[in-house]
Amino acid sequence: MNIVIANGPGRLDNGLDVILYPSRWDSAVPSAPFRFYPYELALLSTLLKRELPEANTKMLDGNIEQWNGAQYAAEIAKYKPDVLICECSALTYGTMTKVMQRVQPGQAILCGPMATYEGAALDGWTDTVVGEYEHKVLALLKGEPQPIGYIDLDWLPWPEDEDISRINYDEINHYSPGTVQLYPTRGCPLSCTFCVVPTYYGGHGKSHKSHRTRNVENVCDEIEYLAAKYGGRFRGAYFNEEAHNANVEWLTSFAEALIRRRLNKYQYDCMAGAWTMTEELTALLARAGYRQFRFGIESTSEQVGKSIKKTIHKEKIENLLGWLKKYGIGAYGTFQIGAMGSTEAIDLATMADLRRWVQAGLMQKWQVSTSTPQPGTPFFAQAKAKGWLVTEDLNYFNGYNAVVNYPNYPAQRIQAVRNGCGL
Repeated sequence: MNIVIANGPGRLDNGLDVILYPSRWDSAVPSAPFRFYPYELALLSTLLKRELPEANTKMLDGNIEQWNGAQYAAEIAKYKPDVLICECSALTYGTMTKVMQRVQPGQAILCGPMATYEGAALDGWTDTVVGEYEHKVLALLKGEPQPIGYIDLDWLPWPEDEDISRINYDEINHYSPGTVQLYPTRGCPLSCTFCVVPTYYGGHGKSHKSHRTRNVENVCDEIEYLAAKYGGRFRGAYFNEEAHNANVEWLTSFAEALIRRRLNKYQYDCMAGAWTMTEELTALLARAGYRQFRFGIESTSEQVGKSIKKTIHKEKIENLLGWLKKYGIGAYGTFQIGAMGSTEAIDLATMADLRRWVQAGLMQKWQVSTSTPQPGTPFFAQAKAKGWLVTEDLNYFNGYNAVVNYPNYPAQRIQAVRNGCGL
């Protein structure tokens, strides 16, 4: 049995490059400056190689190779797949469906957020696997019942580093080249209405226990493996999970292990949240080698926070920014224009706060996106029910184009604020 595991395309059918992160949201740009490591497909690849040694399993990443749909189909066809496994978001679904239709494998398995799409079978996908999928795809291929519950992360092998090279996924916002993306935790205890993560782990209101952690010594072993494999090229790791710091007890133990095993000589970057942070924990992370802390601010308005079901306290954010500066950790904030509950005045005030933090040296890097209702989220359901959607053409659901038209905040003004923020 020939199995091909295929990450999304490098270029969409509309000619735009795509930056892939389906468990959050993807974006389309004229020229993508970096590529994210496709961690769950990479874990599936090594899992199938371990559990199905009689099969020929190959992982391809058309995203990092910058292949368009036609090129990707030609490359996949070389391996004559009996089984093709893809992970699709709203933005990549159309292109990858055409790729699958050109290849015509005996079994086409669709994973990722678009596995919930009701029309997938009509498009030719023979199987859809909803939610986190490594254990489910394995069971499907073995003809066993679908497993129930969340994956034990310590059961999984380390992800793919042979068919694709992990060090090549060098995201542009790292403090130094040679920072490898690594995943010590998974899931998120929050349930923000705009986010696909709760949907992915069981649904909004049902996914609070989705956050899990790996054994800290095993994560340290993986760091040592990467350092040994890549030698002088390796500078550290980017912990690119949904909520790296959700479990404070685990994070404290992990930071202490990095120090004890002298792995704090490397630099670490993480995707985290403000809500669990204290000055003491910030100081410990600095000693452990953390040099950048990324977190979603979205807005500095408590009104917006209530609408998107994310607690927002500007004072807490500013305290964290102060601690990060004090202990030499860079702050990377992410923001949304046009979120539910926002107004033009609120978004302009949030951008004013961002400028003030930048000028004060409290924030070194930032990302401003247009709030986008991803299919399957409460945001999408509400926007569709209320007639707010400007379009349902998924090509425009890219984190830049305004696709929501609120009664008191039209899409045209949202786009103008996004275009004019100057950040």
